[in-house]
Amino acid sequence: MNYHVPGIWWRVLQTGLLDLLLPPRCHICHTSLPPQSEARLCPHCLGQVRYLLSPLCVRCGQPFPHGAVAVDHYCGNCLRLEPPFDSARSLVYYQYPVSNLLQRLKFMGESSAARTLATLNRPVCPRVDLIVAVPLHPARLRARGSNQSLVLARRFFPAERHKIVLDLLIRSKNTVPQTGLNGHQRRHNLQNAFAVDRPARLRNRSVLLVDDVFTTGTTLAECSRVLKTAGAASVHAWTVARAGVTR
Repeated sequence: MNYHVPGIWWRVLQTGLLDLLLPPRCHICHTSLPPQSEARLCPHCLGQVRYLLSPLCVRCGQPFPHGAVAVDHYCGNCLRLEPPFDSARSLVYYQYPVSNLLQRLKFMGESSAARTLATLNRPVCPRVDLIVAVPLHPARLRARGSNQSLVLARRFFPAERHKIVLDLLIRSKNTVPQTGLNGHQRRHNLQNAFAVDRPARLRNRSVLLVDDVFTTGTTLAECSRVLKTAGAASVHAWTVARAGVTR
């Protein structure tokens, strides 16, 4: 006798009852979704999501406009001055509805928004030794209740959870929020803001650095610089979204 069948049917029954009592709805517009749907966005909202596609800068991930060379290549900024990270990539453009979900995760602690974002696409994790989320200062972490970058790292790279290190990169200075600051102000704001605890754990290791949004790249660049100064062999930055670019 197959003793697993009753358990399977019970789970199917549970799912059906749950859909009946709490029918699945789009996380953005609350439109009803098909029963037992794995999608968390309706076709209309999902259709508004714009993915970042080649051609991109091979270093910073900046997208090139239509009509440019069709293969990935270095942008002018990276040719003039290479950033501290070895590469930076983002999944989608920072615009509605992704911006709405990220704001709800970041400022309202809505962890279900991260689950929805993770259904957009599952990126292939680079071959790295460690995964590090851009940290919050303890005071800001207490105020928000969670670090959105860490939540996203766990959601987007579940098979590599064992590589996520919580206390390696720390935020040693409680800076003002970067929102509204220009590039120069952002760089000044982040001076001496990050540090590495017990650098021996980092020596000659490759790191995936995870954050929510790439805006000017200042935060990712400063974190990468600190990690490499402490001994990291390479740092690859990844964010869910990229802001400030059009195509």
